[in-house]
Amino acid sequence: MKAPLQLADHFPELDQIRDPELRRGVEAVWEELWQASSWASLDELPASPEFPVPHVPHNRCVIEMALAVADAFERFHGVQVDRDVLLAAGILQDASKLVEYELRDGEVVLTQLGRTYPHAFCAAHVALRHRLPDAVCHIILAHTPQAASFPASIEGKILYYVDQLDVIAIYKDRWRKELWITK
Repeated sequence: MKAPLQLADHFPELDQIRDPELRRGVEAVWEELWQASSWASLDELPASPEFPVPHVPHNRCVIEMALAVADAFERFHGVQVDRDVLLAAGILQDASKLVEYELRDGEVVLTQLGRTYPHAFCAAHVALRHRLPDAVCHIILAHTPQAASFPASIEGKILYYVDQLDVIAIYKDRWRKELWITK
């Protein structure tokens, strides 16, 4: 068994979750996936096999952008955003990467789990087992373009778009714009 993961050392945003039970649940999900992973350090976990830069800065940037968008929506549109749900889902959205990726011969590759299940499936499954709210579990599962469904909540939509923005703006464009002219 590995030393326990000190999640708040990597994600200080964890302390912003007001509900102590939800905060403990987020920690428990990360810890279970951490113990099941082959990674020796969370700092080694990459954001993706496509761009093997560290995961934690990507994830923290997504969380910070999500909170800024929530602030803007509340201020300009009067939309109420559940910050606990947003923070919990933001911290957990990519926790599956712990068991989806591994280092093999110095290269980041998908594990058997990563090849078998869609991205984020494992984290959503573990979150359900730890009795996290369905709102959080749905966002974890739906936060990626590979998901079968689009996020239903405002918190999920915020995380979906800021996650993609961080990826396409900094690391790699996934989308391209085409002009279609029809007569």
